[in-house]
Amino acid sequence: MTHELYRILKAYQQFRSLNERSVLVTLVALEGSSYRKPGVRMLLSESGQMIGAVSGGCVEKEIKLQAQEVFDTNNAKLMTYDGRYRLGCEGILYLLIEPLELCVNDTDTIITHLEAKLTATVNTFYPLEIGVNKYSGSVLTIHGKDYLTHTSIDQEDKECFQQKLDPLFELFIFGAEHDSAVLSEIASKLGWRITLIAPADEQKTIEDFKGVSVLLTPLFSEVGDLPIHEKSAVIIMTHSISKDVQYLLELTEKRPAYVGLLGPAHRRERLIEQVLEFKPETDDTFIDLIRGPAGINIGAISAEEIAISIIGEILAVTRSAQLISLKDKSGAIHD
Repeated sequence: MTHELYRILKAYQQFRSLNERSVLVTLVALEGSSYRKPGVRMLLSESGQMIGAVSGGCVEKEIKLQAQEVFDTNNAKLMTYDGRYRLGCEGILYLLIEPLELCVNDTDTIITHLEAKLTATVNTFYPLEIGVNKYSGSVLTIHGKDYLTHTSIDQEDKECFQQKLDPLFELFIFGAEHDSAVLSEIASKLGWRITLIAPADEQKTIEDFKGVSVLLTPLFSEVGDLPIHEKSAVIIMTHSISKDVQYLLELTEKRPAYVGLLGPAHRRERLIEQVLEFKPETDDTFIDLIRGPAGINIGAISAEEIAISIIGEILAVTRSAQLISLKDKSGAIHD
């Protein structure tokens, strides 16, 4: 959910620069089942632009209608949406619509902290009854400081939905070919922050890679200084054995959640052999991380399909998910 809040705050900056007001919508509670779970958020501007979603798209029209009262009164409002009769989802959604009135400095600070991979919590206080409640709203805590979405929040006599937001997930792509550009663009749509590492001899700029947050051209000896951590994934796709080996040698002390290699299985074995030849003290825990060929078996052929295959495997690994068809999964779709 962190990436959704990040996108909302970036959009809020834009709307505010145009002197356009916004409201924040949070799914705070759910009875039964729904397409999305409590904690999802969206931003709605006064002109009707929406950033994010709290459903598959069926609830948003009703939210627009209900939000008009929030814009008119500048007071928060709790609304419900009964999907049992309209969506077939067998659930009742409870949604808090509140004015978003963060000051410029606070918004900039929160965004900076999120980009710095800090953990945050959000406490959303909402009324016990449906309708307008001036003193409902959210408090975001990050780096030891509380930020109120608006100034009228009163925590007394209210329900509280509390959510912990982990640091933004990061994908480090080593390589600057066409398939790297495709992977970065698709992965960015998941809200991941993408760092692309191009070999120093490549003549590429960040404009060549849609969705990339940072493009770096470090020397091989500088790769070990990259901020790769347990909430990140690495995919090496330079199409060069020698470059792949040099990158791997510099990454042996890192422990990301995922390390993927492009190419067939025998290429992985060849790369590992060379890494161990140059650095025999390499720990087995790093070797065990390396997945090659990267991706899951979906019959991928094109660069776009291969990117989806790789992203699917990263999601499965980081969420400890069993790779089966949902029709074969017992119980709820979302654990």
